[in-house]
Amino acid sequence: MPNNYQTNINTKLLKAFAKEFESSQVLGKTVSKQLVNDFDASTGRDYGAVAMKRPPQYVPQRTADGDLTSSSANPVKVGRVQAEVSNYITVYVENTQVEEALEANQLDELLKPIAMDMTTELESELANYMAKNAALQTGDPDSAISKWSDVAEAGALLKEIGAPSGMSYGVINNFTETALSDLQTQLGVNNEVGDAWSSAMIKRNFAGLDVLTTNNLPLFTAGNTTSGLTVGATPSATYASYKDTYRMTITLAGATPTTGTLNAGTVLQFEGSNLINMRNRKTLDKNGSPVKFTATVLEDATADGSGNIVVNVSGAAIFETLLDGAFNTVDRAITSGDNVTVLNSTPDATYRPEIAYCRDFVGMGSVVLPKLHALDSNVMNFNGNSIRVHRFSDGVGNKNRYRFDLLPTFATFNPAWGVKMGGNP
Repeated sequence: MPNNYQTNINTKLLKAFAKEFESSQVLGKTVSKQLVNDFDASTGRDYGAVAMKRPPQYVPQRTADGDLTSSSANPVKVGRVQAEVSNYITVYVENTQVEEALEANQLDELLKPIAMDMTTELESELANYMAKNAALQTGDPDSAISKWSDVAEAGALLKEIGAPSGMSYGVINNFTETALSDLQTQLGVNNEVGDAWSSAMIKRNFAGLDVLTTNNLPLFTAGNTTSGLTVGATPSATYASYKDTYRMTITLAGATPTTGTLNAGTVLQFEGSNLINMRNRKTLDKNGSPVKFTATVLEDATADGSGNIVVNVSGAAIFETLLDGAFNTVDRAITSGDNVTVLNSTPDATYRPEIAYCRDFVGMGSVVLPKLHALDSNVMNFNGNSIRVHRFSDGVGNKNRYRFDLLPTFATFNPAWGVKMGGNP
């Protein structure tokens, strides 16, 4: 009997853990998820080790008589969305705790804090990834959201740019909810008591967004470069250059030599190029003015001795002509000499961006972990998550332990489907 008891423990643990893990998620339920099978979890770590296909797009042709004899066929361009494999998220407990919980029928009490802590770690990383990869900006990053029209502006931008309709979200912090509480007219309905998703929902289908709260939104500190930047060299404008990442590496001139900085999370606005609807390719117009192309700095960057800063940004300014323009994102290619505005304009200030996005903005995967043959090891795959639990021994400490493992991956399908929200003073 003791042997059978031990053999069944992992299965019982995984079933109970999966329930608590799912009920703790908020952001994880708003993004596309998939399991990753073709990855060596023991050796793979490089960006691009995991990839998913990006859907193709086409340019419709117009003819008076339908004769395409002199026309060219749409080129089929398929991009691969490269994903980043993160580090393991692991929690382990001593075997005696597990056995006591099983004997007392208190697995939920044991596993709930484990699941919640692992979920918090995962969702904090997801929120940080989303904030860095969202290419668009509404409102003023230096002004807090104070009215529902600030949120509605982000929903309008997603619609205008041609983001997929349905399943779009606005995520704000809890203090912003407090600021908006006097204007609250449509509370979410908590059908599932204790479910984190139900508790986080505060508005449904407002300006096309389901609005949620979370305390996992990231903080970042802006650099000290806030003005005087121009494009130092004309970057490529072809889809082929960016189809796998939708990320640009671009040289900016005009910073303070050696000490000028642009930090990750900073939003740059390129004054010479405007956003277009990615389906009908019309220039976006807001109150009679075009909406400028923006992109977000992905890693901290410092100027060289000539005042040039090479930045890697999320967002790609693609501009090709005729049938090659199916994936255009701007109405004009970025060109050397174009002025660049730093929207996070307070030097060294701390920002906590709030985000609006559609479900196809980013994807979160989970590597299917192998069982460890020398251990009592089990894996459960559910709803795009792969959780492994196994029993192992500490021979030196004379103890048995259980550990739970998750290996997440993150990918950006289209940075233009993500918007950082600011207030409008």
